Amino acid sequence: ICNEQNNSPAGDRLPTTLPSVFAIHCFGCSAMTMYTSFAQHANEHNLVLVAPEGIKNSWNARHCCGYALDNQLDDVGFLSNIQSALSNEFTFINPQFTYATGWSNGGFMVMHASELFRGIAPISGFIAGIESELKSGDISGGKPLFIHQGMDDPFVRPTGCCHDPNLPKCCCNIAADTCTDVMDVARNWALEVNECKNDKTLLNETSYTDTDEGIRCLTSSNCNANTTICTYEHSGHFNRPSFDRAFPMANEVVNFFARDACEVNDGRWNSVDKTCSCVTEISGPFCLDNVAIRDNGSRMPSISQVFVTIIGLIALVLVTYSIKQLSRHAMNRRSDKYAKVPYTDIEIN
Repeated sequence: ICNEQNNSPAGDRLPTTLPSVFAIHCFGCSAMTMYTSFAQHANEHNLVLVAPEGIKNSWNARHCCGYALDNQLDDVGFLSNIQSALSNEFTFINPQFTYATGWSNGGFMVMHASELFRGIAPISGFIAGIESELKSGDISGGKPLFIHQGMDDPFVRPTGCCHDPNLPKCCCNIAADTCTDVMDVARNWALEVNECKNDKTLLNETSYTDTDEGIRCLTSSNCNANTTICTYEHSGHFNRPSFDRAFPMANEVVNFFARDACEVNDGRWNSVDKTCSCVTEISGPFCLDNVAIRDNGSRMPSISQVFVTIIGLIALVLVTYSIKQLSRHAMNRRSDKYAKVPYTDIEIN
């Protein structure tokens, strides 16, 4: 990955692994919606942003939405294929360090496809049921969750979307069999996926608050992985006037993923500088690369060192060849008994 000056921030030492973030758009939106919101933050954090686009601007996310749902498209398979294609094409992408955020239909999608990602951040879109493969004991170390929901959202209700006639309806015919409140969704994830301690601290620690904007974020620290929910009293569906202007936590979402990637190998994340400090023998911008060690304990050389060594060897061969040629020429001048040897018959020992 190159910066604006066409330089690699990692220099010339390989390998270098960078986390990637899938940003999944809403129903009726395009990939550009998410690119506009997250590209700058991903670049500042040195993450790879992937913004796919669903067929007819929709995703099949179990209960939502549009053409993809009506035709039962395999969008989990689609996202999985993108992961594979990118990791095959680019050595710095590893599917193990792929994250996902999504808005509305995209929020439903990242929860539905959560098995593909190391951590997710659904926004105004959530699924009550937890995929069986994500329940405790089936994944190692849990799966970070950073969920965002407007408490006055008229399109995806914080009380859930279901067929219950006594509860307010959601948009776009989104309806599960039963309604589950977004707080219960976060609690269930904390307990069943991240094995948080089920006590008074469960999603009861305030990690961020803004009373003027009506934002409050609650988290649990006694977990295998970070579980945080942010609620918004006055933000609706984050669509007025546009998602990139209405959703205030895009930087925090990317920072959430960057911190998690940094801490995989016990790196220390600096949110101000957006840098990860590594322990001994771990390298890369996010401490995701083991530094190759020779048998005698010395580090493997960088690409530039290897290049200089190769140039030196070529120069040595050329010098040796020139000396041999000069020696033969001198011998020919001292004695006429040596016949002139055609160039094509010269052997280089």
